[in-house]
Amino acid sequence: MSHVLTGSFLFSYNYVLILGIKHNTFRVKNIQKYMRIGKQSGGKVMKSLKLAEKRHSVRDYKNKKLNSDDLKTLSLLLLDAPELMNSSGVDFFFVEEGEIYAPLLERLAGYNGIMISAPHYYVLLSDAITNDYKAVGYIGEWFVLNALKQGIGSCWLEVKDSDKLKSILHIDSPKEAVALLAVGYAQKEHQYSNLFGKGNKESLFTLAEMGYPNINTDLSQGPTSYRKSITEFIYMNEWGNTPDISDLEQIRLHEALFYMRLAPSYENRQPWMFVFREDHIDLAIEQHESISPIIRAVDAGIAMLYMEVGLHDTGIAGKWQLSVLEPPADIPDGYELVGQYNF
Repeated sequence: MSHVLTGSFLFSYNYVLILGIKHNTFRVKNIQKYMRIGKQSGGKVMKSLKLAEKRHSVRDYKNKKLNSDDLKTLSLLLLDAPELMNSSGVDFFFVEEGEIYAPLLERLAGYNGIMISAPHYYVLLSDAITNDYKAVGYIGEWFVLNALKQGIGSCWLEVKDSDKLKSILHIDSPKEAVALLAVGYAQKEHQYSNLFGKGNKESLFTLAEMGYPNINTDLSQGPTSYRKSITEFIYMNEWGNTPDISDLEQIRLHEALFYMRLAPSYENRQPWMFVFREDHIDLAIEQHESISPIIRAVDAGIAMLYMEVGLHDTGIAGKWQLSVLEPPADIPDGYELVGQYNF
């Protein structure tokens, strides 16, 4: 089955920017139109960045259920989910009495090995197919960000035993329980997160720390986790060809990459590398023996969502291709090609 991620559910896009990369510089076609787009879309980019910056993993919830209006909002949200939800067959199963079931799910699911008690859960189910696992990450994180707009907190939980978890929750489905999302009202508003587990306690890099002027660094009152700089997860034209920030500034690509660097990942590993080619972007995920293929695929789907939204906000339209991929010869052992973003 071939899966394509379009991202049209988030914004409407009226322009296309065609990029080429050569000798560590960008060749930009129709640069005048692009610069007009850049001036017009700055507010939208920052609006999306602010949402990503507010995204945090909630591990402590108020002892109250979501009110009827918020529950209705989440239900309606799923009706407006990305098309990929239908084409991939990803299902959301709602668990209303979360605090009753949390003790029963100990050692079967959790955040960094610890089950998080929450008023409610969503179980994300899919067929046992790698591309569907990617869809779980993409759609699940889309759900998390849209719930955040409504003031609803959430947390990704890793599933250790799908069959036992489905049995306890009375889920009658042949599909695999890939992940849980805990949802509810947060006790605290702070603390940036990483997917599933803890990470480095260093401060989040800001644009100011990377040398950009006129940036307000007071973006959070709480602790943050380490993030790579925008030149640490991107190559230009070929593997190993690291760009200068000036190359990225030339076409305002740094804004999209700043959005991407806020994406959560398992244990905050940030395992992705993006290679900007002549007519597409390759996404490769680092393979690690301690990280399961399911988690790698979920991480990949989340990375695709963040990069896509950042690119579209900047005016670079395109779509992700998940299957029928021909890995370039320059991607080294230890990395897996998981998607291509075609302009």
